Amino acid sequence: MTIEMKGLGETLRDLGKIEPDLRRTLNREIRTVIKPLVEDINSRIPKTAPLSGMNHNGRTGWNNRKTAVIKIDARRPRRNVNATSTTKPVSVVRIITRGAPVAIVDMAGKAGGTKSRREPNYQRPNFADAIPGDASRYMWFQIENELGPVIAEMEKVVADVVRQANRELMKVRL
Repeated sequence: MTIEMKGLGETLRDLGKIEPDLRRTLNREIRTVIKPLVEDINSRIPKTAPLSGMNHNGRTGWNNRKTAVIKIDARRPRRNVNATSTTKPVSVVRIITRGAPVAIVDMAGKAGGTKSRREPNYQRPNFADAIPGDASRYMWFQIENELGPVIAEMEKVVADVVRQANRELMKVRL
């Protein structure tokens, strides 16, 4: 799911150089705006393993599941020398899951393939049919309904911080 907001990455980078306290405030406010989405996602992740084969403590075991978190990153994108455009969209705010078991179960069946090219002895079972729902069962399931207010609130937060930064710059320039 992509929400486009032009200039946010550049604003965050410049703000970090000019006014680090304001940048930290902006990060806190972004987290408070997005927190209801993350809580909704985390409430959908089941406490018990959706498949019996995931009842273990290994890397892909359900006992090792982790919740969704907010990542804020304003680093410049890597440049591609073959790219025709000089600007690329940057994911500044992301909601991700930190653990493998939730990601595996969440996106199981997305590729839609039911046949494997490997030898029959080495084929992995397609367990997507054993889990109810389509791909993106937890992370982005029905989130579109909640995005409108979040986008509006995010735009207000960014506009407010830009206004505060401009005031600070005006004080410095005068």
